[in-house]
Amino acid sequence: MVGRLPRDPAPWGERRDRALGNSVLRGNIRSVTRRLADARRRAYASYPASQVLRVAGRDAKRRAVARVEPLLDELRDRLAANGARVIFAEGPKEVADYVVSLAARRGAKRVVKSKSMLTEELDLNRRLAVAGLAVRETDLGEYIIQLLDEHPSHILAPAAHRNRQEIHALFQETAEREGVPGPTSDDVGPLTAFARQRLREDFLAADIGITGANFLVAETGTIVLVTNEGNADMVASLPPVHVVIAGIDKVLDTWADLAAVIQQPALSGVGQRLSAYTTLISGPRAAGSPEGPEELHVLLVDNGRRQLVDGPYADVLTCIRCGACYNVCPVYRQVGGHAYGSTYAGPIGAVETPLLAGLDFLPELPKSLCTLCNACVEACPMDIALADHFITLRRRQVGEGREAAGTRLTYRAWGRLWSSPRQYQRFVSWARRGQRFMMRQGRLVRSPGLWAGWFETRDMPPIAPETFHEWWARRAPSGKTPS
Repeated sequence: MVGRLPRDPAPWGERRDRALGNSVLRGNIRSVTRRLADARRRAYASYPASQVLRVAGRDAKRRAVARVEPLLDELRDRLAANGARVIFAEGPKEVADYVVSLAARRGAKRVVKSKSMLTEELDLNRRLAVAGLAVRETDLGEYIIQLLDEHPSHILAPAAHRNRQEIHALFQETAEREGVPGPTSDDVGPLTAFARQRLREDFLAADIGITGANFLVAETGTIVLVTNEGNADMVASLPPVHVVIAGIDKVLDTWADLAAVIQQPALSGVGQRLSAYTTLISGPRAAGSPEGPEELHVLLVDNGRRQLVDGPYADVLTCIRCGACYNVCPVYRQVGGHAYGSTYAGPIGAVETPLLAGLDFLPELPKSLCTLCNACVEACPMDIALADHFITLRRRQVGEGREAAGTRLTYRAWGRLWSSPRQYQRFVSWARRGQRFMMRQGRLVRSPGLWAGWFETRDMPPIAPETFHEWWARRAPSGKTPS
């Protein structure tokens, strides 16, 4: 099944230029990503066991992907035995329909959520709002994004593109609209205190809590939440109904496999040996217990994942959403997450999105948002072959005739012109004559056709008055050619 993801209807050029023209956004993104990347490097350097654990975690994820169907069956049986209801969902509509039906049965009106990229992928908030449910994001970054009516820009830090001054102004507007005191300054303390006070009311009034899951352990039927804020625990325990929405790729085989991979989201994402909160959930409130939800529902979502399990892109399903590839990517650092046009940004997003939703969905992702610098491959704790996948997807786009006719014809002509030394030298001679119309102050500043965009932000030296081949032909002994 091909997945269904939300998308920005604006063309790629418009999304790109919007990001490149926003100097505040670009400064914020560069600051956040460099800080996180530096923290990751320091954490690995100071932790001798980090590489051994990373490899063990990678292998555990790969084994689980290879055996995903029997592990999902085992997980379902374990969770059911613990009192949870488990549902396999194909995609966005099935998930939303289930939650709306559950809310109707319970008479629920208010929903609180912890951060979940999968529910962003499923466009769940909008679908629930259309059904009349009031939904509140409770992660601080997601709360900010929701107030802005935006989508996350970074997989770990949803509001990475916003600075404290912008958030302070947003909270002041929110306070005025709601008739409550606003934050006293743009310092971190007053800003978080304002959000904490507003969100506490939502926690206490919510009828349903929705979380994702970082891992699902088949052996024990355990849902694992790895977070740095306490909001996920509140969402999972205070409302009478807890709904877990997780991709089928989150399943692991054993408790030992979980132990191998549990540090990686924090270690690779933010440079910590372990996140502040690691929460393990196996079922609803036990009889006689004063804490926990009355009902636990676990929705295991496909949305295009199963089609990758047995193919050359299976390692994409081992992604643990740590964001390490975002933090080192030179393209992401320039344009931020929204320019990618859908839920997942950075290198993993530019590969995973067309794999889930098809090559016709945002075709610019694999061909326009990667320089093949390989930084993402070096940073990825799961050793996902991102650079290889970019090349393969580009080949598929060309091989399946998805390249624009003008682009295809231009490269075909270029290939022919450069296919022999004689034709290459002829091309250089023509280009030298024509370049004088494209120069300013001795530099090439524009170009026709496909290369025009390259010169929008840079220039380059002109073709030399005499190439080496021409120099050699004029000076070398007769009959000899340069080696």
